[in-house]
Amino acid sequence: MVDLQVRENQEPFWVIGFSKDLVGKTKEGQIPICCGDCGGFSSQKKRRRSTHRGGYIDSQKEEGPAPLLWRFSDFLKWAELCPSESEIGHALMRLVITGQEIPHACEVELLILSHHFYKSSACLDGVDVLVALAATRVDAYVSEGDFPCLARLITGVGNFHALTFILGILIENGQLELLLQKYSAVTDTHTGTAQAVRGFRMAVLTSLKQFNPNDLDAFAMVYNRFDMKHETASLLESRAEQSYHMWFLRYNKDHTEDLLESMRYFIEAAEVHSSIDAGNKTRAACASASLVSLQIRMPDFQWLSLSATNARRALVEQSRFQEALIVAEAYGLNQPGEWALVLWNQMLKPELTEQFVAEFVAVLPLHPTMLAEIARFYRAEVSARGDQSQFSVWLTGGGLPAEWAKYLERSFRCLLKRTRDLRLRLQLATVATGFADVIAGCLKALDRVPDNGGPLVLRKGHGGAYLPLM
Repeated sequence: MVDLQVRENQEPFWVIGFSKDLVGKTKEGQIPICCGDCGGFSSQKKRRRSTHRGGYIDSQKEEGPAPLLWRFSDFLKWAELCPSESEIGHALMRLVITGQEIPHACEVELLILSHHFYKSSACLDGVDVLVALAATRVDAYVSEGDFPCLARLITGVGNFHALTFILGILIENGQLELLLQKYSAVTDTHTGTAQAVRGFRMAVLTSLKQFNPNDLDAFAMVYNRFDMKHETASLLESRAEQSYHMWFLRYNKDHTEDLLESMRYFIEAAEVHSSIDAGNKTRAACASASLVSLQIRMPDFQWLSLSATNARRALVEQSRFQEALIVAEAYGLNQPGEWALVLWNQMLKPELTEQFVAEFVAVLPLHPTMLAEIARFYRAEVSARGDQSQFSVWLTGGGLPAEWAKYLERSFRCLLKRTRDLRLRLQLATVATGFADVIAGCLKALDRVPDNGGPLVLRKGHGGAYLPLM
């Protein structure tokens, strides 16, 4: 039996007893259990302090004068004396229902113990009654601001589906950190299964999305608590985008605090991606951070949030390779076909072309398809635009230089010089036309007979030596 006993002029104390048939020769057939290490009943103040303290909640690892200090594991041992676990659950529930002025901390512990025995005995009716009873107690806890007891109740019971409304209450009242702390204490004491941890995680995230979807700090707290790397990185990238969008709304673009914060978020996201070996996502986050840095250094031009067309236009217009590479990486344009137009746009500026190509080959390879496309551009321009007045004016702003052909040839020779593959260099010089010296040099290096060479006819001379006729 379970009973609430009151001694004369004293506060109530909990006594959980079993019949003498089960206990054997125990004194009065009862096992006294107190809510805390009250040390007897010497004073009302000491009892009240120990009662509200909660021996199970805060004294898990303490030792005291048994049996006045009890723990969950101790209770499970004592409960082995009763053959029916559901009856123990009923008795604990009866104690909660009929008891008067039970401290919330003790009431919660009794509900958790009752749920444990209902669950282990598969007493579904008892679980339903307990959930209904817990729902009636929630308002009292909230009205008194006793959120620790609410967090202890849902984490101790573990029925997150039935008690999901408690999660909503805690989250709405800004008690997410308390909830996670209580759950950590439970998992540290009683090792939870992966399924239970996953259930709690999904329940908390669902409640967050429902009751506080804009609190990114709360989501970050949950992701860090459960080591959710992919979600953490995605959240950091989302916060980075929000930060630079806020910068666009500023009237004074000289204030770059939002951009600096955005760049920090992208760097943190790259670190998280790197920790899980997500190479492509790491590279993309680093590229975005570099683009934000470019926006800080060159605020007069918009580099962020460009459309595909504007991104290609910005890439083609760059005269410096470092800025062009940042744009190409950030917008996914680092492809040979995209770089062909960039290099071709530099052709009328030989000094810039040489520097651009030198920096290019130090980072990226000169892809054969890209060079072949530039060679076709060269041949088409030279053959179709021989007259300077008809030359395409889009190559330069403000007209063409008088010696455009010379500049164009010099720039293309720079590309040929950087092409190490002799066969590819020969092919490019042949397609572009007008580079007979390059073709002859390649043929000589490859030891090939020119295509216009005639057959080699030999005649036998004096001394048996063979001499060519032509």
